[in-house]
Amino acid sequence: MNGRNTVWDAVKTFRRTHLAAQADKLPVDVFSLVELALRIDVIPFDDLTARYKVDAALTQDFQSLYVDAESYVLWEKGPIWKQNRLRFTVAHELGHYVLHRAQAEQLKFASFDDFARHFKGGDTDRYGVEQEANEFAGRLLVPRERLAEQFDRFAAGIEAIMPTWLKSEDLRLKFADSVAPKFGVNAQVLLTRLDREGLWSAP
Repeated sequence: MNGRNTVWDAVKTFRRTHLAAQADKLPVDVFSLVELALRIDVIPFDDLTARYKVDAALTQDFQSLYVDAESYVLWEKGPIWKQNRLRFTVAHELGHYVLHRAQAEQLKFASFDDFARHFKGGDTDRYGVEQEANEFAGRLLVPRERLAEQFDRFAAGIEAIMPTWLKSEDLRLKFADSVAPKFGVNAQVLLTRLDREGLWSAP
């Protein structure tokens, strides 16, 4: 399994390779990365979420990405929370593409059902693989430098009036709610990044 620093290094390399010209653009355009940068075909899949409990999934050969058809059609017009969830899921699949492609290409499956069951199984190795893809997605969508800028700006404004602000979970939640839209993620993703990046852990 990859350690956190290995995942972070992979994100850094990926951003330098594929996002250098758009380093300051947020939210990250995950579908341009998939379709234009990596030349992965996006295939709308009817009822993918209902049948497999995922919004998107790479095919075994890593040449295509199944996306829940309804979510894909509503990508730019659907509820913001749904757009954010799909953005994170696609970024998660990019994590698998970057981190786990070599491992997955060695495995053989008789059907997409078998492929989906394998990577959604509950054993320790697969759990680790999923956590790594989540970490990749979180750091890709919420670059530490940009999050730190938001955090420092918030800290400068509140430090003088509330010296114990870091101990307030309510303020932490409000900060996440206000900043998450800048990155195109849900507040829970932002809270996770605050913790993982060592900026503002839960009291």
